[in-house]
Amino acid sequence: MSNHKCEECYIGRCKPVALTYMRKVGPHLVILPDAPACRCDMCGSSRFDTGFLLTMQVLLEKMTNDTVPGEPKKQPVPERPQEWNPVRRGG
Repeated sequence: MSNHKCEECYIGRCKPVALTYMRKVGPHLVILPDAPACRCDMCGSSRFDTGFLLTMQVLLEKMTNDTVPGEPKKQPVPERPQEWNPVRRGG
């Protein structure tokens, strides 16, 4: 990550820092200290590194995947549409 112009204030420069990454995955909380990020020296806005976020997304998807490696992935079964049966009243 290089020093680039801040996307929030457009004045400051973003400098590399290490931040704590936290994400809830199901009932669990994933916490990673020292994740690569950048912080603006003027407004303090911070953003995680895009490559880091993409890697985390792939890893967390693999962890939460409930299929066994080599088995085909289970496809969701669509619900049957309910039929409309009007009720006739009176004559």
